[in-house]
Amino acid sequence: MDIGKVPVEILQKHVFSNLRTNKNILLLPNIGEDCAAVDIEGEIAVLTTDPITAGDSMSGFLSVVVACNDLAAAGAQPLGVLTTVLLPPGSDEDEFANILSQIRYACDKLNVILLGGHSEVTTAVTRPLIVSTGFGKVKKELLISTGGAKPGDKIVITKTIGLEGTFILYNKYKEKLKDILNSHEEKEIESFVEKLSVVKEGMIAREYASSMHDITEGGLFGAIYEVCRASSKGAVIYENMINLSSAVQKVCAFFNLNPYKLISSGSMLITTSKADELVTKLLESDIECCIVGEIVEKPSIEFVSKSGEKTYINDLPIDEIYKVV
Repeated sequence: MDIGKVPVEILQKHVFSNLRTNKNILLLPNIGEDCAAVDIEGEIAVLTTDPITAGDSMSGFLSVVVACNDLAAAGAQPLGVLTTVLLPPGSDEDEFANILSQIRYACDKLNVILLGGHSEVTTAVTRPLIVSTGFGKVKKELLISTGGAKPGDKIVITKTIGLEGTFILYNKYKEKLKDILNSHEEKEIESFVEKLSVVKEGMIAREYASSMHDITEGGLFGAIYEVCRASSKGAVIYENMINLSSAVQKVCAFFNLNPYKLISSGSMLITTSKADELVTKLLESDIECCIVGEIVEKPSIEFVSKSGEKTYINDLPIDEIYKVV
């Protein structure tokens, strides 16, 4: 495709002809239509936006999942996404079609609507860049902020740390990793694609949470840093209480990465004064989870290793995945 907007006939083929809608959607994507309109029936609208810069072959899928995860962390039920796709010169229709196919698959999986967006071939990027804006709604009493953590709250984490980063690295370097992973671990990592959404746990946890944050860039250390900074509180986290699968450990060891600083979409960090009730509800819904520490008044974040050594998290870490991709 030439530099500039993706041709109208290709948009018609891959976007406009594959749209879903419902009674709340008043305006949908179309030629010359730059806005979407949604009737949210009196509830609070929640919006978020995020780029995907390291997703490689799964970028389209991840762009939708990550946006919806941000909404879920605020307690909002995702309704739709707007997505911008920027392609480098030389990109072909098949590459664009694959990205759109992934976006549609993720929308179907999460029951959200593709509300619109923009697509363009440009020299401004050297590989596909996808930015998705998510739109959701929530009742006022269920709206959750990142800065709501309180001293004495327990810290609950869902699933296993390192999900997204491990999944990305496995798909990019499968040949390099085949000798260190057994067949069970390979299947486990391949199954991570079905675990990258935190919408289900977000809709459960909003009834119990004081704060929520999906564990994305910077991994667990990044998520707890942002929660504590937003809440003006501190935390203590114990490594021996964290779920960390052998597959994640092996991949991180192979690339010499810290799994606690690795992007982990699919895991939700939840602070709550009702941890036992929340854990029971999550487990009843087949969502693996663990209590890993607690929020404290002193604004200092301690990570206690299995050997008892303390590490202090004083800054937002750079994600480990950028050492490799």
